[in-house]
Amino acid sequence: MPERKLYIWLDSDPLAHPPDRTIEDVPGRADLDLVAEALAAGRLGTLLPTKLAISPHRRPETPAGYRTVDLTRLLRDYRIPYRVRFELTGRSPLGGPRDAGDNQPSKSRTRGRAAGASDTERA
Repeated sequence: MPERKLYIWLDSDPLAHPPDRTIEDVPGRADLDLVAEALAAGRLGTLLPTKLAISPHRRPETPAGYRTVDLTRLLRDYRIPYRVRFELTGRSPLGGPRDAGDNQPSKSRTRGRAAGASDTERA
């Protein structure tokens, strides 16, 4: 009998990329139990995305061929200790580096002000 695998995608699309990790798929055991054991043992790493995908197929053909798992809920349900951290990616939604430096709103915004009114006139 061939060895059964459970394929895991940590941060990529299962329809477009190969799996990031594999674990042994034990017949008669729930996939979430196997994933939770692998997480608790550290076999999937320590920095993980908020969602991961699992499938018994190395190359799922359709979205029905894999399952998306909310990692926070899985860790909480299986009582696996974890810490939440945030990684900032991409560009600041405030518009540019001048806004991102001090985390204060830009002075050029006029929302809530009368047209043409300066900061000194409002005070």
